[in-house]
Amino acid sequence: MYWLTNLFRFVSLKRLVLIGFTLAVLPLAWAIVTQVFAIEDLARLSKDGIDNVRQRTDKVSSLGEKLRESNRRGAQYLVLQEKSAQENFESSRTQFIAAVTQLRGITKSENLIQQLDQLLTDELTVYQRIVSHVPEERREPDRAGTRVKKSGKLAKKLAGDRERTRGAVADDPMKDLKQQVKDLESAAEKLESKYEELAGQEAAELQVRWLQLRERLLMQSAWLLPLSGVVITFFIYMITRPIRQMDQAIRALGAGNLVQPIKVRGPRDLEYLGERLEWLRSRLKNLEVAKQRFIGNVSHEIKTPLATIHEGIELLADDVVGHLNAEQKEIAQIIVGNTHKLDTLIAGLINYGQVDAQVSERKLEHIDVRDLVLNLIDDYQIQLRSKSLAVIERLAPVAIDGDPRQMRTIVDNLLSNAVKYSPIGGEIRIGLRKDGGHMELEIEDDGPGIDADERLHVFDPYFQGRAAKAVGVKGTGFGLAIVSEFVASHRGKVEVMEPHGGKRGARVRVKIPLKAVI
Repeated sequence: MYWLTNLFRFVSLKRLVLIGFTLAVLPLAWAIVTQVFAIEDLARLSKDGIDNVRQRTDKVSSLGEKLRESNRRGAQYLVLQEKSAQENFESSRTQFIAAVTQLRGITKSENLIQQLDQLLTDELTVYQRIVSHVPEERREPDRAGTRVKKSGKLAKKLAGDRERTRGAVADDPMKDLKQQVKDLESAAEKLESKYEELAGQEAAELQVRWLQLRERLLMQSAWLLPLSGVVITFFIYMITRPIRQMDQAIRALGAGNLVQPIKVRGPRDLEYLGERLEWLRSRLKNLEVAKQRFIGNVSHEIKTPLATIHEGIELLADDVVGHLNAEQKEIAQIIVGNTHKLDTLIAGLINYGQVDAQVSERKLEHIDVRDLVLNLIDDYQIQLRSKSLAVIERLAPVAIDGDPRQMRTIVDNLLSNAVKYSPIGGEIRIGLRKDGGHMELEIEDDGPGIDADERLHVFDPYFQGRAAKAVGVKGTGFGLAIVSEFVASHRGKVEVMEPHGGKRGARVRVKIPLKAVI
């Protein structure tokens, strides 16, 4: 298999498809051609056999009629003893002999040929006995022998039988003539039955040949069809394998996995596309490294003077360097609050900038999502008690293959938002269940909710809805953006749903495949 796959690496996809199609069709074409010739041969044999049987049947049936007609004319000749009656008798006998001769020519069975010869001999005996009963002056010379086309042993046999018959007739002129005529007709009937049996045997042989042909065709198809199937399967594998490799590479790039090199093995043009994807991965990786370096440098350059400003303003606000009046202290407190807000914003920006790096370094493990959610609920006990919030859990045992750190961040950010936006004495509802091959997690609160026109934008960076401003919750606008990125890295989906029971609270649903999708 390995050397075959390497052999086809040097051909294009178009040529590989043509080669595969040709190799798959060749066995089927050969089977069709051989079957057509075999069926034509059988049809020809059937036609020849049917024609032969029809001819023999016509000859045999006419043979009995001509024999009976000859015997009838012979009886008339015996009664009338006229030359015209003899001519009619001779004519009927000639037709009978011609029919026997034709039947003998189309008969292949030696046994039947011998019986036909015997029938001619017996008929000759009857003829000579009939003629011998007519006075010499009332008959013409024996011309029957000149009307029979004889050759070889048959001619000699008939001549010898004629001589023996004449001697027998001289000794016993009228004895058992009628019985001989009756025996002759009976022999003709038996011969007709033998030909019917022969036709039945030939039909049975033809049936056997048809059954043998059908068995041969079935056996031929039994190994040709699997052979074509193997060839088709091999070339489908050769075509789809590099396509699957490119699909996995594109999925990995879309998920931010820039670490694993891209290798595509297959036809020449698909390997070239794989090389282009590898070049794209290298470029994206370099850009990601440059972005992280830029964010790190900028954040460091900003945070250092910002920290100095923050400390200096706090010293002023605390009257360390001198007493400030009320208005000066108010201004100092405003500056302190804004520097703190700016510091938080920079930290969020740094965290969001590191999301792509965390996605590319994703480490998959088997995660018990139910235990993860319960542990995070325990971590929020202080905030829950401070606001008298009730948590209603409907958690089914669910385990997935994913990155523990990212999954913890997803649940943590959603739970944090639910706590922050819930009113005092409110309720947080958390549901976890399996939905087909996916994990489905829902977190719903009793807060102000998310307006319908904002549901498509809440996962954008820096976005803060009207509810956050109304409640007075301060944030960076990166929490749900990070959730969206981490859910996408697991090939999942996060969306804002309509709240249950006509409430206004936010309801966020996360769906992630149970098995890791690369």
